[in-house]
Amino acid sequence: MKRYTNTEDSAEDLTTYWGRLKHFQNIISPANIFYSPEQLSEYGKILENVDKDPSIRKQYTDQQLWKMRYVVDSNIHPQLKEPVNILFRTSTFVPVNVPLAFGLAVLPPTPINQLLAQSANQTYNFMFNYCNRNASNVFSNEMLAFSYGGAVSSAVVGSLGTSWLFKKLNAPALLIRACPLFGVLIANTFNLFFARYPDFQKGIQVFDDETQEPLPGLSKEAAKIAFFRTLVTRYILPLPMFIPPIVIYYMKQAKCYPQGRAIGLALDLSLSGFFLYCGLSVGIGIFPQYLKVNPTDLESQYQNLTNSKGNKIKTIVFNKGL
Repeated sequence: MKRYTNTEDSAEDLTTYWGRLKHFQNIISPANIFYSPEQLSEYGKILENVDKDPSIRKQYTDQQLWKMRYVVDSNIHPQLKEPVNILFRTSTFVPVNVPLAFGLAVLPPTPINQLLAQSANQTYNFMFNYCNRNASNVFSNEMLAFSYGGAVSSAVVGSLGTSWLFKKLNAPALLIRACPLFGVLIANTFNLFFARYPDFQKGIQVFDDETQEPLPGLSKEAAKIAFFRTLVTRYILPLPMFIPPIVIYYMKQAKCYPQGRAIGLALDLSLSGFFLYCGLSVGIGIFPQYLKVNPTDLESQYQNLTNSKGNKIKTIVFNKGL
């Protein structure tokens, strides 16, 4: 485990997939829910002063300090320094999404079920994104309403549209049950494009990998790369939600599905929660948070630059976002 400092982003090696996997499992752990606002405030003060006051460091191990960091990061807004609404914290993302995943993937994909489940899912996604937004990005009420309406309508239309098409084509039952997935993927694309549209217009900040110094101007090409890498992640994240229906289908075929309604419901919810937790950390960890590219992948202004050490800049790094 790394020595704790405020300049480190994680106790794990984020340059490796397994390091990112373990990091995000710590961030989304439901165990981080059970801390009062007073405890979160106390942890925040300890972490803020640990690098300044040697006496504080002597009281805690690196493991304890990293634990505090993960608890704070999964409950506190990084810019506002205030607790996020408990329903929309990363620590509560999995338990809150279990009934949403159940509605999307396990319930029969009837039109009314899809309408209610997709609307509830996109409403939650909208509120989660808003509560965890970059506080420096200001969107008007009209833009927020357009984003929300577009996400809900695209999810419902995509879900019902693919359901109608598959039924017309006499597709297999399992494929028809996956129709809500297409609605989720379409809505994810709309949401991400809306959120990143200002980046396409203005560009994003990029840095020299060697010195971590910001480079002049903003890069639209980096914004495009960040968008498509994030889009791949957004496409992978919902896939595990649709594994439980497959498991349940084959359990019923093998006549080993529980007969009792309560036990069956408990199994369905447990499967939804398990695959949601596994899929979330696996999906988010696919790409590093900070992408590294060759200067030739960006605009011509970033080629043949030298950094403050007098070395030619060979690698450029930037934050891809979530």
